[in-house]
Amino acid sequence: MPENLDILNLQAALKVVSGNKKLADDLLAMFIKEISNYIQSVQTLLQEGNKEELKAVVHKIHGGLRYLGAPALMAVVSQTDADLFDLSDAELNEDVNRMVFEMERIKETGSYP
Repeated sequence: MPENLDILNLQAALKVVSGNKKLADDLLAMFIKEISNYIQSVQTLLQEGNKEELKAVVHKIHGGLRYLGAPALMAVVSQTDADLFDLSDAELNEDVNRMVFEMERIKETGSYP
């Protein structure tokens, strides 16, 4: 995964929401509001070894990201969503840690630049 992807990209978000900045901001705010729940869920499910539920949560996050311009998080979530059942425990742990890291960066950033 390229390390130089943006945390948030307003232009990418605007493409998906037909240029509606308020909608882009509202969708980002809703996602940020749920980040702590997403982090807790993926970490707990990983720890429990519950790949079926983890896949469901990762897939839900993936779907929500389609409406945000969050390239770095989208890259790791897309890869994990596609390959979750093929990953070793170590690889899955690494992917979940990268997801958590990228979600925290979005939360800290808080808005589009």
